[in-house]
Amino acid sequence: MTDQFAADLEVLQRGGMDASAAVRHAVRLIADGQRFADGQAAGNGGRRPGSVSIHTRALYAPRRPPYDGAERGV
Repeated sequence: MTDQFAADLEVLQRGGMDASAAVRHAVRLIADGQRFADGQAAGNGGRRPGSVSIHTRALYAPRRPPYDGAERGV
């Protein structure tokens, strides 16, 4: 845990999520961007886009409940 990580986590928690949910949400946002880039690369000769946009609505509320491995038998 660094000071910068703690500050970033605090920003994510402003919406009312606990720390664990905030981290899962952040990872999901980045993973969604990666999936999009993978899809673009697959249809573009392996070249990934130079930038990817994140819709701001996705920043404020998870589209689906945070992943809970225990619920999914992981």
